[in-house]
Amino acid sequence: MIATKIETTVQDDGELHLTQLPCRKGDRVEAIVLILTESADLAEEERKREEARRRFQERADASTFCSTGPYPSRDELHERP
Repeated sequence: MIATKIETTVQDDGELHLTQLPCRKGDRVEAIVLILTESADLAEEERKREEARRRFQERADASTFCSTGPYPSRDELHERP
């Protein structure tokens, strides 16, 4: 058995992509994923994220911005003849 340790960061929720492993297509492997952040930290981060999302939504809902009419074309925006 060959063991390889790789530390990486998850880029998309629930997806982990590993590269440059010492194996070939069709090799059988076993993967164990250890989440390095404490679960209390994860809960705190999620709470902060939800609070920020709530504040953003409140500000967006309170906004009085309202566009009227159609948006100008690309040529009109760049004053092309």
